[in-house]
Amino acid sequence: MHTGDEIPHVKKTASLRDALLEVTRKNLGMTVICDDNMMIEGIFTDGDLRRVFDMGVDVRQLSIADVMTPGGIRVRPGILAVEALNLMQSRHITSVMVADGDHLLGVLHMHDLLRAGVV
Repeated sequence: MHTGDEIPHVKKTASLRDALLEVTRKNLGMTVICDDNMMIEGIFTDGDLRRVFDMGVDVRQLSIADVMTPGGIRVRPGILAVEALNLMQSRHITSVMVADGDHLLGVLHMHDLLRAGVV
């Protein structure tokens, strides 16, 4: 699980550009939108980016709040790795937030689980 400074996250006031830079820096294909207390407000993925381009809007003028997906799929701490992997496969996602309620604790990426030999 990616924790601390490894978690891709931005505030809701961030520009789309800044959010994309965070996605690129952390290399998990997504960023979590959260407040100063790491309370989850939404998520933005590389798939969301493709959908934004299909909208035909000026992406330079957008904030992440304009295009994020509110909430997002998350798992509880202590979930079995194989359960998290099954969830990701069934939902066709590569990353999932690990949270205690709305409080972000980390991000789990499918490649981490596969490298660890979960399956």
